[in-house]
Amino acid sequence: MHTITTVKDSPDATTLLDAFTHGTKTMIHVLGSINIDYAVNVKVLPSPGETVSGQHLVLTPGGKGANQALAAKRAGAEVQMTGAVGTDSVADAALSLLTAGGVDLSGVKHLPGPTGCAFVFVDDNSENQIVIIAGANGGVSVEQARAVTVSADDVLLLQLECPVDTVIAAANYAKQKGTKVVVNLAPYQSLPASVFKDIDYLLINETEADSLSRDLGLESGTVTNIANGTGCSVVKTLGASGIEAFDEQSRTFTLPGIRVDAIDTVGAGDTFAGFLGTMLSQGNSLQNACKVANVAAALACTKPGAQAAIPTMQDVINLASNSQ
Repeated sequence: MHTITTVKDSPDATTLLDAFTHGTKTMIHVLGSINIDYAVNVKVLPSPGETVSGQHLVLTPGGKGANQALAAKRAGAEVQMTGAVGTDSVADAALSLLTAGGVDLSGVKHLPGPTGCAFVFVDDNSENQIVIIAGANGGVSVEQARAVTVSADDVLLLQLECPVDTVIAAANYAKQKGTKVVVNLAPYQSLPASVFKDIDYLLINETEADSLSRDLGLESGTVTNIANGTGCSVVKTLGASGIEAFDEQSRTFTLPGIRVDAIDTVGAGDTFAGFLGTMLSQGNSLQNACKVANVAAALACTKPGAQAAIPTMQDVINLASNSQ
């Protein structure tokens, strides 16, 4: 029988402040994608075969891996990024905010050809559609994965915008070193069942949960079913409705969504992942880590774009204090 804890209160600013003030400096390793995002505002998202007019084309650094790396850095961790950019004119721009933020880019290679890119369309209701082109991200290799200098005190963040074989190798290598492994199953791809033994935390949204449950032959995509089917702790994000999770002690809990004036949701999930990884690396419980990450993700929705919208830990504390 699993204990169900429903959390209905507002974020605890004291808990957040203690984590910010007393959390040890930790190393987050992120192996993942680095992109340039081409973001366009539209009144409504196009239906299949439909052409709509857009406005305000903006080029910004992105990629799920890079976004999560910058989020972890702004959450207070030391961060090393492993990935690749191309040799085109936008490669430096793709790395610009990571460089300015102090992320260690020694694991980033420059490969012949284009840098990865994403085409992001955001409508008047802050909903989005995204198309990605791998570019150099498709060349992030198994050798790079095995060259990451992880230790037992670190956290490795992974996503699925790089080759699956590389992600699998990175998880296996890190697990052998005793590193906590967090995998964001986005964009969703089917993984071999054997990889889940190397993953400590699965981070998924509702769509990904449904896809994963079908692949695993589960009755439904609840966090309990997925945790039992994979052996992983599971965090399921529900957008404005908050999160559901299944932790290391086989306990389930929920957190409500944080009310904010949303502009767009691009990068909110990556912000959640980066803050979650940092809080876990500092020894916080999954519930407290999710509480912090939940506030950070909400704040990321209040500004346009992905990396530029990622808050700092002090921003998170300020919002939590104001919500008391």
